[in-house]
Amino acid sequence: MEIDNELILKYQRCETTPAEEDLLLDYLDESEEHRKRLDEANFLYCAGVIHGGGGRKRRNLVRLLSGIAALLLVGFAVWALWPKSPDRRSEDAAAQVVVEAPEGSRSRVSLPDGSVVWLNSGSRLTYPETFDRKVTLEGEGYFDVVYNPDMPFSVSALGLCVKVLGTVFNLRAYSREDRLETTLATGSVSLQDAAGKRLFLLHPGEQVSCCPDGSDLDVRAADAWTLLLDTYGVVTVPDASLTELCSILNHAYGVTVKSRSDDGTPVTFSFSKDSPVEEVVSRLSTLTGKQFDIRKEGNL
Repeated sequence: MEIDNELILKYQRCETTPAEEDLLLDYLDESEEHRKRLDEANFLYCAGVIHGGGGRKRRNLVRLLSGIAALLLVGFAVWALWPKSPDRRSEDAAAQVVVEAPEGSRSRVSLPDGSVVWLNSGSRLTYPETFDRKVTLEGEGYFDVVYNPDMPFSVSALGLCVKVLGTVFNLRAYSREDRLETTLATGSVSLQDAAGKRLFLLHPGEQVSCCPDGSDLDVRAADAWTLLLDTYGVVTVPDASLTELCSILNHAYGVTVKSRSDDGTPVTFSFSKDSPVEEVVSRLSTLTGKQFDIRKEGNL
């Protein structure tokens, strides 16, 4: 099965019909190569929007890189900075594995299929010991799902279901808020009701929220990178120029970081907001062999 570039462009512009979205999902189901092709197209499209898309209607969908597609490296930084998750195994008759992130803490969960979940404060993830790529979330979690076309991954929360193949997204579903919210960074996810009816197909850089019964559905542009950085404090940016990385650091720390030279060579870099900006810039300098200047507010 093949799809033309015009259909991909319509998808990026949020102009696809439901029938065309079904065609794209079938295309993604066929192979990981197809999924990578769409991710690469999304990256190039978003880079164009950021660096010259001026008045396009989607220019605010991704302020930096919708191509955070390769956020896989974030696990390294999180593993080093966050405590390992509590005991996961419950002893109930259903043989469920339960992971909790108590109030005021976060937990990293490595699932049996290689997917990774970062649970935010006051959250719980439950899945069967005999893993079937079906999990239940209470609270908020950031998911980096391994691609497997033969076994889609699904997250149940507040009576709704988020179904994915291989993608990166954030899901917020605290019972006290009585509202589900999911934000897509890369790939494609489908929001479904309890009966399996599709309520909405998300594009990268979109956020959708609704009530547990699927009503009051609200869709908006969302800066997935900022959400992940602000919520979890750790981010990995793949294949970015030094100018782009400096822009990210400026946003994260409220300073001005400038590279003394930038030959355009792409760099993949991870950092944590918990680390001082001087330390982060020093690591970036060591990695790239380039020199940087840091100017804090009030300093020349």
